[in-house]
Amino acid sequence: MHDSQAPSPTLDAFLRLRATFFERYLRFQPEEATTLGLHALDDQLKDCAPEALAEECAFHQDALARLERLPPEGLPPGEQLDRLAMLSVARFQVHTYADLHSHRHNLELSTYPHTMLQYQLGQAETPEDWSALTRRTACIPSFLQQQERNLAEGVDTGQVPDAQVLLSFVDEQLPAIVNYFEHLPALPAAHEVTLSAAETRLLHEAARSAQESFAAHLRFLRERVLPQARSGEVLGDEEYRWRLQHLFGLSTSPDELMRQAEDVLERIRPDLLGLANQLAAKVPGAPSSVSDLGEARALLALLETETPQRDEDVIPLYRGHLERAELFIHERNLFNIPEGCRLGMKPVPPGMVDVRGTNWPAPLLDSRKVGWFVVAPEASAHPTVWSALLAVHEGIPGHFLQSLAWQRGFSHHPAPVRFLLVTDHVAMARSHFGPMLNIEGYATYAEECMRRAGFYTSPEELTALLARALRAVRVVTDIGLHTRRMSEEDAVRYMMHHACMPEPNARRELLRYKRIPQQAITYLLGALEFEQLEADCRRARGSRFDEATFHDELFSFGPVPPALLRRFMMAAA
Repeated sequence: MHDSQAPSPTLDAFLRLRATFFERYLRFQPEEATTLGLHALDDQLKDCAPEALAEECAFHQDALARLERLPPEGLPPGEQLDRLAMLSVARFQVHTYADLHSHRHNLELSTYPHTMLQYQLGQAETPEDWSALTRRTACIPSFLQQQERNLAEGVDTGQVPDAQVLLSFVDEQLPAIVNYFEHLPALPAAHEVTLSAAETRLLHEAARSAQESFAAHLRFLRERVLPQARSGEVLGDEEYRWRLQHLFGLSTSPDELMRQAEDVLERIRPDLLGLANQLAAKVPGAPSSVSDLGEARALLALLETETPQRDEDVIPLYRGHLERAELFIHERNLFNIPEGCRLGMKPVPPGMVDVRGTNWPAPLLDSRKVGWFVVAPEASAHPTVWSALLAVHEGIPGHFLQSLAWQRGFSHHPAPVRFLLVTDHVAMARSHFGPMLNIEGYATYAEECMRRAGFYTSPEELTALLARALRAVRVVTDIGLHTRRMSEEDAVRYMMHHACMPEPNARRELLRYKRIPQQAITYLLGALEFEQLEADCRRARGSRFDEATFHDELFSFGPVPPALLRRFMMAAA
């Protein structure tokens, strides 16, 4: 990683700090160690006791002070990026604990053990893996008791979750989780793993205890927290700007970001309507002409009625798209796909709700294991017109290819601090979506690359354009809601008008923005950053520009906010 000369005192101090930071951070976040492919903590859950949270905050305060004293100009480029990643994590941890006391109303921790078990289950291939999973399951009762203590403290101090978000946990998510633990003991056999009689008994006991604890937690939320919850809880303008700067590296104002998204909507409109009019003549029951986004969405609704005939046709449908994408990419030299890359596909496990398809990334530090593209096993959940876009976003050249490139490039890194908070549910539990600007932004950028290159059929391209319009609407409404530029009803009306959503769908979207603020903006804003960076590098390099090489360069930095990549990639132009 460095030349043969001894490191400078500044670099030496930083390397020691980075190693200590990474090791201690994961001690506080054992679930995240699992997602990174480090298995020594696979049998533990985060300690949420007040004294443990205070110790964690003190650790981050000390790290923050040390990092701020280190002069960045004395560090090589890679270590400068590592320092910025550590600063982002430590500063946010101190901010949310000391200033916002977010642990007192953090509902995401109520489902965190379940979502992390599902991720762990996806990679559990041996009895030893299942033994660790069983021991982690046995920690759930203690974890939920700590969570209840923190939420009760929030109720007593007036720090309560949003009522609508809490109601979704009580009515939908927690009941599904309680039911999930009915099925957990049968899953080793379903995954072709044989446990001993003693191991099976322990798994049954842990699952039953976890189920009882989640049922009790559901009653606690319904009886103790829900009566005190308030509607309309948002970040506020000041907090939103703080997170834009310190998590995403963006100094752009919320108003300007909203304008950028509305510009995208205007630019999409002619292409979208032109394509819809071409298709209208070929679709039975479609209007003779399409003049607005609502009519285009109605046309798409007709196309969405086609789904695979049988449930067992779902995975072959996506495998076909992925094979087609690989061939297309090779022919046009768009991305470099490594020889022998393995993309696993499997049905979504029991207990995951509202998931049509998603990516479980290749564990960074465990190169024995692959990334997975998991899909809902019901044919009715998969309109074929959307399937190609989903395969591109979650598979190749989207999330899977990105996570594979990162695994191959960073699997031997001694302390990969840039990769903290990269897994969806880890980020949700912490409400820190900084890396998502790169991760979701890249997958959305990959969709657009494939569209520009002509990969999609006309109906598939219509879905790609409508998806981009939806992501622009998400930027406007997420920012508008959380900075109080929009009321909840304003946001619903905006989505109904500009994304042509039925009101129930718009209200579900609104719930998403309230539950995980800023996550929804990462798709379009990250893609726009990547698209501008590509255009600038293409212009600067002229005939030397190579698209596949450019994408390899993007991967070589890891999940760094795109705004921070500019100085490094333009310097190489």
